[in-house]
Amino acid sequence: MEAPELWKQKYEIKVYESDALGRSSFPALCDYIQDMAWRHYNNVEKALGSLLPAGQVWLMTRLEVEVINLPKWQDIIEVETWSRGIEKFYAYRDFIITGNDGKEAAKGTTTWVVLDTAANKIARLTELASKWPSRAEVSSLNRNAEKVDQLKEPLFGPDYTVQYSDMDVNRHVNNVKYVKWMFDSAGMEYLEKHRVKKGIINFIDETRAGDVIRTGIERVDEQEIHCSVLKNGVNKDASRARFYFE
Repeated sequence: MEAPELWKQKYEIKVYESDALGRSSFPALCDYIQDMAWRHYNNVEKALGSLLPAGQVWLMTRLEVEVINLPKWQDIIEVETWSRGIEKFYAYRDFIITGNDGKEAAKGTTTWVVLDTAANKIARLTELASKWPSRAEVSSLNRNAEKVDQLKEPLFGPDYTVQYSDMDVNRHVNNVKYVKWMFDSAGMEYLEKHRVKKGIINFIDETRAGDVIRTGIERVDEQEIHCSVLKNGVNKDASRARFYFE
């Protein structure tokens, strides 16, 4: 069985994945991206066998999404994803989301690392790189996802205690939860009047049930917002983002 270089999957935009205007929410797009990464990897492992030793897990560290046209509730979209290659400690994965009309609705790129949970450090991916099917010549954005700098003078919302339902199978907060918390900090009135064009998200540190976090926001101008999720107690960012709107 040959390992697939490209993976495609269709999704229907559900009512609970839509915003108040009947458009796919930005966090829902991020959910599809994360789900597709797992689906592709799972099918590669079906072809090649287990690729990571026990105790090692994949972590997304950066995500950049450009939105051309937000799909709407009940639309059928197609998401395709592929690996753009592996370099030392980092793996790069791109994706394209196609709408009902067959045109690009969104596209982007992600950066991943493998964490050795026993040693609590990032693993080198040299051996995996020799096995992994890649399409290095195909790039959705022609760049890697960007770094998001620390916010200078954010305005913080109230404290929030991380709940059981915020966690995923790795027993830490799921990446898309950070996206939701930061995206929503822009406020309902603003989000109903503006359409997201691009989001750049960095995932920096994990949080778990019981941790207390705060979401910070800086409004650069009417079209650009910077956000962070701060871990109280240790005073460290768990995630940062830049969002661009029109």
